[in-house]
Amino acid sequence: MSLLNIGGGDDPAYRYKMPAVVGKKEGIGNGKKTVIVNATDVGKSLKRPGQYLVKYVSVELGAISTWDKEQGSGTVNGWHETPTLQDKTNKFIKEWVLCPKCKLPETSMEVGKKKDIIFDCKACGYHGVADMMHKLATYILNNPPDSKGGIMDKANAGKKTKEDRKAEKKAKKDARDGKKDDSDDDEDDDGKQSWDKRGGDKVAAAADKAAAAGNEDDDDDDDDDDWAVDVSDAAVKAREDQAQASFDKIESAMKETKIEDEGGGKKEKKSKKDKKKEEDEDFGPSPMEEQMAKIRAAMVPALEKSEGGEIDEAVKMLGAVAKDNDLKPIDLFGFIFESFDENAVKQLGSHSKLLAKLYKAAPDKKKTQTFLLTCVANLACGEHKEGLMKKTPVMMKKLYDLDLLSEEAIVAWYDKGSKKKDGKAVREAAAPFVTWLKEAEESSEEESDDE
Repeated sequence: MSLLNIGGGDDPAYRYKMPAVVGKKEGIGNGKKTVIVNATDVGKSLKRPGQYLVKYVSVELGAISTWDKEQGSGTVNGWHETPTLQDKTNKFIKEWVLCPKCKLPETSMEVGKKKDIIFDCKACGYHGVADMMHKLATYILNNPPDSKGGIMDKANAGKKTKEDRKAEKKAKKDARDGKKDDSDDDEDDDGKQSWDKRGGDKVAAAADKAAAAGNEDDDDDDDDDDWAVDVSDAAVKAREDQAQASFDKIESAMKETKIEDEGGGKKEKKSKKDKKKEEDEDFGPSPMEEQMAKIRAAMVPALEKSEGGEIDEAVKMLGAVAKDNDLKPIDLFGFIFESFDENAVKQLGSHSKLLAKLYKAAPDKKKTQTFLLTCVANLACGEHKEGLMKKTPVMMKKLYDLDLLSEEAIVAWYDKGSKKKDGKAVREAAAPFVTWLKEAEESSEEESDDE
């Protein structure tokens, strides 16, 4: 088989070569799949695990992928032509293999302490961070590379045993209470550090690691400190209670614009005509409406910065709004989605990085996903219902691709159903995307059973 130049080009003397991608179509109907037969060989020539290549191709094609460890091949759902696979492979090389500076495939990859993917070029000395917004970045963080060009064995990736965690917890408690075991005071004859010293270092390292894992967002941006939180048990409990209160507050506030409580009696929906009549009769806005309007106005500059690509500045400005109004990231989602109009799909893309940062800062991911689905439903059934209802699958796909909505959350929301007319309508509109998710999952499970 003839070899290709890594990165393209026709120079026969170019010393960086790779085999051409070989694709094989299999299955029929919903079981259609394409096997990248030589994924391992291609990966070795690129000094990258074959799994990364297969995952990247599947993400770019909007499909589900699986990996056969014994065969060293990857499978992508659906039938895809070999030239298409080669084109996606070339794109993978450009983004994840070639050095951005010298354009040579001499980069090594490793996961940094701050959960970012770092490239080091042996040819020119380049040192930089990969595109952490791509879905492949999440896969790499969950499956870090080893020093030999493969994927690190999770069993040997430094995971602590139950006994280790108990020992660290006890050591941390002893250090906090000022307690020490008698053996901690002993030091061997060679002048080595006592257990107390070594244990203290170990506890400090464990605390740092726990804090990093709890926050999930360890980007280099200094702005992330705006969302930093204490990870102690008391602080976590207080934060969860506060998040619940904020969630209830924002949900109640959003309903306030549509529903009026007349003297504590039965709440009735008001038409636009009724609202206009109230204004004509000099019924001023309620305190809640005034507060909502104030927050909306304060968020406008931040959203303009986000749309212009100034994410760091947008985060700072939203942090100030949140602090002034006692809001949490989940609250801000409601106001951001409320600002969307008939161009909601495009606006989701414009604010994708900002939404990702807010999501990473949210302490309860499950509740945040539930709220995001509510925001999408409100958009689809709101003022621009005629244009946005049919775009419901597109909006959900956008949030799914950004890792803001999981497959489990979407399917659970859909299967739960709704007794309300709008609730049923938005689920019917989302049905094609949910069906695609379910079929992809079933196909993946069938393939795993066959293997």
